Parts: sequence; structure tokens; C-alpha cells
Amino acid sequence: MIPRGKLDLSFSDTFAGICYCLAGYFRKNKTAADFPKEENRMVTLSVRTGLDLILTALNFPPGTEILVSDINIPDMFQIIRAHRLIPIPLSVNKDTLSIDLEALKAAINPASKMLLLSHLFGAVMDMEAIIPIAKAHQILVMEDAAQAFMGNIESPQFSAVSPYPAFPGHSETDVLLYSFGLIKTNTALSGAVVRIKDPSLYLKVYSLNKGLTRQKTSVYLKKLLKVLFMQILTTPPIYTLFYHLITKSGRDFDEALAGFTRGFPGQDVLSKIRFRPCTANHQLLKRKWMNFSPDGISERKKLAATILTRLPEAMKIGSLNKNHSYWVLPIYTAYPDSLIKHLRSNGFDATSKASSLVRLEPQTAVNDLCSTLCLTHIIYLPMDIKMKSSKREQISSLLLNYP
Repeated sequence: MIPRGKLDLSFSDTFAGICYCLAGYFRKNKTAADFPKEENRMVTLSVRTGLDLILTALNFPPGTEILVSDINIPDMFQIIRAHRLIPIPLSVNKDTLSIDLEALKAAINPASKMLLLSHLFGAVMDMEAIIPIAKAHQILVMEDAAQAFMGNIESPQFSAVSPYPAFPGHSETDVLLYSFGLIKTNTALSGAVVRIKDPSLYLKVYSLNKGLTRQKTSVYLKKLLKVLFMQILTTPPIYTLFYHLITKSGRDFDEALAGFTRGFPGQDVLSKIRFRPCTANHQLLKRKWMNFSPDGISERKKLAATILTRLPEAMKIGSLNKNHSYWVLPIYTAYPDSLIKHLRSNGFDATSKASSLVRLEPQTAVNDLCSTLCLTHIIYLPMDIKMKSSKREQISSLLLNYP
């Protein structure tokens, strides 16, 4: 069976992380890596941590409205509410994976102070059109690029590769959040890079982050050992055996895998995110950032193009988005459960639970347009860039001829 995905780090990365942890136990002065060097960036434990720190620094009055793209992980909405702020959802278009400009204009009112947009599935919204609307109303713009890391165009390895479509965030964006969590592009298992445009806000957030306790190295070491097991598990023969063992035992396969990939399990998210990364985590994040190659993203795009080319437009998601890196490969279907079973029976581990995304419902009921992105009809196809051409054609045919 072809696994639904593989972690974006090598065995050498994993062992490097383990060595960083072990070295830390014997090093008296645990100095963090000198990364990032840019004066407007910092490393936090997670994107969630970055959002929490920024909202703390901004100190908006209770009841302030935060305009948000309506699909994100539930913790992001929970953090906004924990600061006694109100998230106001803006629906995402299925074809562009962006918000509607007229809906944004209609949602803005005197209580609106911030716009938080999540770039879904590796596709970047059209910020060039969005930012002028927000800026006209003095609304702070935050890009949640947790799913859309494509490299940093300012890094040396991209200086001679122009015009490589890296995504450094829009120049007028106030805050940019990159995640390097467990299942993200260029993962360091945990950690985030936060870029803040305003120097005074940066200094406030930097000071708050500096005041957090470092997460214990033992917590990070346990993650690395778990990842080592996952890397072995996702080799196709072992993964196939694991799938059959789980299903024959009567357990839900998605739930079995979710236990490995949940970033911050449990309800009290704030108590779990209010840390700085341990020194070993910081070192591995620097290693992954400095050695990042865009080749994997190029291969993801090729894989997506091969599979999607033959499919009808109704099945495609984000087909009109002009800057898509295909972090995952979702498709639309009216029969998600039966299609997943069909694909798995043919050796492809599709799932409807590749991420923990939820949709934030509006405060008053509205009738969704047919173009509105609906999570209940999405399944995620395996994203294995080493998938053979014959397998790519097979999965495309299975989708085309179903039901």
C-alpha cells in the first residue's frame, strides 16, 4: 500500500536531532542556534505560540473582532477566543482557495482590528488584492503560512534560481507565520519562524517569547524517537502489514495514525504552547532551513499534475490558484467514505483525516454557495513523490471511473 504521506525529513536529519539532544545533556551552557539572523524574525515553539504571543502584545480590548478565513485548525480559533476576542469567519472558495473580496469588505466594521488568513493545502491566497482592502481600514494582516512553506527567497541557494516561486510572504503583510511542525514541509518536528514588519511590535513579541521557559529536551527527544519509528513504518511493505493488522483488529486506521501526528493533543492548548523550543529543536530547525531544497516541491507539483489532468473540474480543489505547492492533494467527492475504501482496496491509502482542519461556522446561518469549500466532501490522496508512473496512472483511472 502506498502511504498517505511521508515526513519531510531524512534519517540523517532525525539522527542529527537525536545527537543535538544528547549533546545538550552534557553541555552546561545551552546556547541556542544563531538563527534567524534577520532582525524582524524569531523562532517560536509553534504557529499557535506565535499567534498567542502576538495577541498578547497587541492587547486588543475584549470583543474586538478578528476576521479569519473560516478553515483552520481548531486551536487557532480557540486561542483567539482565549484572548476574549471574536473570530469572524470568511468563507474560502473551492477553486481559488482564497476569500471573496466583497465578503471581506462587507465584514469590516469599527470592531475589526486584524485579518488572519490561512493558506490551505499549499496554495497561497491572492494577497495583492486582499491587502489594500485591509490597509484602507487600518487592519493588521497576518498570513498563516503553516501549510505553504516553499522556501525563503532571501536564502543564498535561491539567489541564482530566479524566478523560483518561493513564498516569502507579501511585503506589506504585518505578520507571517511559517510552521515546521511534524507533518509540514521541511519539518523540524516542531518550531515556527515568525516575521513581524513593525519594529515596536516585534520587540514586544520578542520580549514575551524570551520570557517563556524552554521546552524540556526530553520532550523533543521522545518526538524524535517516535519519528524514527514513523519513518520505518511508512516504508510500503511495513505500512501495508501495519494497515492489515490494524483493520483486522477492528480499530480505525485513521485514529491509529492520528496518535502519532497530533501536535498538541488535549483541550488546554495554552498550557502546551507557552514554551520556547529547546536548544536541540532550534538547532534542527536551523539545519532544515539552511539546507532546504525546492526539488521536493517541484516533484509534488508534477505528481499532482499527473493525477489531476484527467479528472473533471468538479473533483479538483484549488484549480484556479496561481501559486500552489500541493502540500497535500485534496479532491472533492460526493462519496468520501466509499471512495476511500475503494482506493485502499487497490493499494492507495486515501483519507479524509489527513489534517485536523475544521470550519468555523458563522454566527448567523447563511446559505453556502456551491463554490464554497466544504471539508465534509474532501478526501486526501497519497502524496508520495516516488510513486511510479504506472501507479499515478492507476490512481487517476480509479478516480475517473468511480463510481
